[in-house]
Amino acid sequence: MLGFTDEHVDPFDRRLQVGHFTGSAFVIDGRGRLLLTHHRKLGLWLQLGGHADSERRGEAVALREAHEESGLARLAFHPALCDESGAPRLLDLDIHTIPARRDEPAHEHWDLRYLFLAAEPELLVLDPAESRALAWVPYAEVERRCDRGMLRALAKIRALPGA
Repeated sequence: MLGFTDEHVDPFDRRLQVGHFTGSAFVIDGRGRLLLTHHRKLGLWLQLGGHADSERRGEAVALREAHEESGLARLAFHPALCDESGAPRLLDLDIHTIPARRDEPAHEHWDLRYLFLAAEPELLVLDPAESRALAWVPYAEVERRCDRGMLRALAKIRALPGA
């Protein structure tokens, strides 16, 4: 990761065509469920998240995207992944390739992933521009729906106390 940031002036800018950082929010409800979005463009069930838009703090990107995509106002970084000062630590880093589209070449997303706990999980608000659906999915069902990168993050979540 340090090499990638050293090689590029702004690795948080989505215009960097080789790839760029993104931020993701793995939002749990404390009852063994993970919030997933049915991504409008990709047609896949994924965690919440998106482009950094030049924001250099991955945790701020993840929180912004979680609010925008779910409508959940009361989200907290999971205490098991916060340091003594309360600052959040990464849950996971996933590097994955985004296929080429009409207006952009194939590129890599360096996805900075953080874990959040929803205080009011029932207050979801769907943004139809972002998502076809939102769903609280039991961990066992996530394992049947998602890719290896998400399963690796889910295994880390399940190993945490109170998750």
